Amino acid sequence: MGFVDNIIGKYIATVVGYLVVSRPFLNLSHPRHLTSSHGEVMEDYYQSGRMLVKMAEAIGRVVLAGRELTRLAGFTSRITELMNVLDDLNRGRYERSMVSASDKDKTAERNKLRPGSGTLIMQDHIIKFEHVPLVTPNGDILVEELNFEVKSGKNVLVCGPNGCGKSSLFRILGELWPLFGGRLTKPAARELFYIPQRPYMTLGTLRDQVIYPDSQEDMLTRGVTDSDLKATLEKVQLSYIVEREGGLDAVQDFMDVLSGGEKQRIAMARLFYHRPQFAILDECTSAVSVDVEGFMYEHCRQVGITLFTVSHRKSLWKHHEYYLHMDGRGGFEFLPITSDTVEFGS
Repeated sequence: MGFVDNIIGKYIATVVGYLVVSRPFLNLSHPRHLTSSHGEVMEDYYQSGRMLVKMAEAIGRVVLAGRELTRLAGFTSRITELMNVLDDLNRGRYERSMVSASDKDKTAERNKLRPGSGTLIMQDHIIKFEHVPLVTPNGDILVEELNFEVKSGKNVLVCGPNGCGKSSLFRILGELWPLFGGRLTKPAARELFYIPQRPYMTLGTLRDQVIYPDSQEDMLTRGVTDSDLKATLEKVQLSYIVEREGGLDAVQDFMDVLSGGEKQRIAMARLFYHRPQFAILDECTSAVSVDVEGFMYEHCRQVGITLFTVSHRKSLWKHHEYYLHMDGRGGFEFLPITSDTVEFGS
């Protein structure tokens, strides 16, 4: 369909236009130019040709407008659906938009769980799940009851197959998803820091990449100077990037300028800048060498950042005290890591 639209809009309309314009010029007996000089004929041809080209472009835009209107209708529909879902969330209503026959069989079980029925307790230096079901807002039960406790200084390695609930666990920790029961003890949201595998690079200076989401005023309020930021970049072995990009005030499209490993190390520099009590590392060192990765984990321990790590690298087991393994069938294990610990989910 796009091929046909382009042929009509770009070529056929132009060919038809020039065919109409050429008739008086190809026919020497045409009355339009019987008394015209050569210059007048060329002037008439140029004016008529330009007008026909503009008309052909206008026809092409009309032909292609249908495709653009279809895209606009799709965007409008999705935005409307998103706004309706957000309104439902604000009212505490969670409902599937599409329900299959297999979903109907679980309706009775889902009705026992209500969003927001759990208890959330704010306490520093501890994360504790007590009989907390791991449930998506749609009602899918991933783990019936999650029970474990992590105190500051005890790193946890989270492992398991895809779809077992690793990301769901972190969404509940970040208060993006509601509690469907039990009791969750955790520090305030500002003391939890999440680093994804592909970190976001904001628009702005190199300084903004390190202090994101803080502004420069927030940085000064914290008492952090540019020298401190350079020292932080040096800890993740990115000191060369300051000189390469022209200083901390350099403005670039850092999403394209930086390599994958450099982006991940910038994200770790952000972690060292904010220094939260707990950090969630979701495969965030996959493009970083093992030696640099080990140094960053050791520095986290030195500054008192407790880590929840999602990774399949065997080299990371030595930096953690516990592992949380979810089997994807509703079961989980939370055990200390010992010298004979067997790696799951790899």
